[in-house]
Amino acid sequence: MPKLAVPCQILERIFASQSVTEKTGQSRPLVANINIEHANALYQLVRGDRPHLVVEIGMAFGVASLAILAALRDNGADGKLISIDPSQSDVWGNIGVYHVEQAGHAERHSLMEEFDFVALPALLLKDTQIEFAYIDGWHTFDYTLLDFFYIDKMLKENGVVGFNDCGWPAVNRAIRYVLSHRHYQELNVGLPKRYLSRSLVRTARNLVTGTTSSDRYFRKLEQWEP
Repeated sequence: MPKLAVPCQILERIFASQSVTEKTGQSRPLVANINIEHANALYQLVRGDRPHLVVEIGMAFGVASLAILAALRDNGADGKLISIDPSQSDVWGNIGVYHVEQAGHAERHSLMEEFDFVALPALLLKDTQIEFAYIDGWHTFDYTLLDFFYIDKMLKENGVVGFNDCGWPAVNRAIRYVLSHRHYQELNVGLPKRYLSRSLVRTARNLVTGTTSSDRYFRKLEQWEP
């Protein structure tokens, strides 16, 4: 297992135990989270780009949130994170928010407990401008493309958008849209390219199409539509 490079004791405890703890003290198994490699890459990118405002789609237990917020804190500026997750209360028991509070990041963080198709247009109507986004929501093509569509409207030139679970065919299809219908350049963030799948046919297809399960990040070169 790779070593966690994110300076966050709560994240260290979560990955070591593979569990999370509710406010009541009850333990729950860690699920639906990004792995250590992806957390490290996310932290380093936010550290390097020094964004003022970050938006993440999907929060769950707050693993990605903690990586982003640790980087914003270490950047020493007034960076903030907006998390969009309609199920933070009823599915995730507000554990993601609890982790953010435990880590001392509450002032840098806000939660929009709405569906992405409600929250993102609301942010756009407010003329929200962002420099960084991380898409880890519902992994169908329509939802992933919707997330990117609105993120692209708000993302400043030279901003970065990242995608989780890129090995999912629907997510990869949305990424192909990004590269063919907008002016973005993929970044090499040092993550290994993993093409293995449960079937030999899918593995071969991944090798041919370049479909890797690792997170992928893209820098916006300019505001452009075909």
